[in-house]
Amino acid sequence: MSDLESARREAIRILCQAQADDRLSVEAFQTRFEQVNHAPNRATLAAILADLEDAAFPEPILSGSYPLVTADHPEAIAPVSPAEYLRISSVFASSKRAGAWTVPLEIEGFVVFGEMVLDLRDAVFGSDVVDINVDVKLGSFELIVPAGTQVENEMEETLSSSSHSTRSARGARPNGLLVRLRGRAWLASVEVKEKFPTSPGKKGNLLQRLLGSGE
Repeated sequence: MSDLESARREAIRILCQAQADDRLSVEAFQTRFEQVNHAPNRATLAAILADLEDAAFPEPILSGSYPLVTADHPEAIAPVSPAEYLRISSVFASSKRAGAWTVPLEIEGFVVFGEMVLDLRDAVFGSDVVDINVDVKLGSFELIVPAGTQVENEMEETLSSSSHSTRSARGARPNGLLVRLRGRAWLASVEVKEKFPTSPGKKGNLLQRLLGSGE
């Protein structure tokens, strides 16, 4: 059995345990099960399971490949490839993604009578463009991006409020990362905040750190 197949089996075990513990709905389990079966590498598997507490793969993703960025190894660069797509739902609930997680190329969020926080400031990026599509009804959505990130907010708002705060990112230079925020907000609040990484050692040029280029 290949290393990737072993990782898939472990990922499926984690999904089954999460569903048994009521941490995943049946629909979410089915969606992630399909994503796991089509994941091209361990980095993608880690991204799919990033919000499940025992989903971490402490050993290298694949023999000879780069490790994930962690608090202990902030100098590591992005994995081979991120997940293409990830869907996150928060219905009558609160959900948050934060820490050193691998950001998919596209994220779809669905919030109804709930709240969702996506914190990307310590995340790993495999691309300099991230698309986020969010549908928020009677809830709140908060997006935290690394200081210096360009955010294009094209959300359609109805009886809603939105803000983009750079108060915590004063003095930050453009880092080359573009986040395109789209979707709909109805009777909801949408907040975008720029912040420096939680680890002081990560305040350098974001893309240079992630893509491994020099100063």
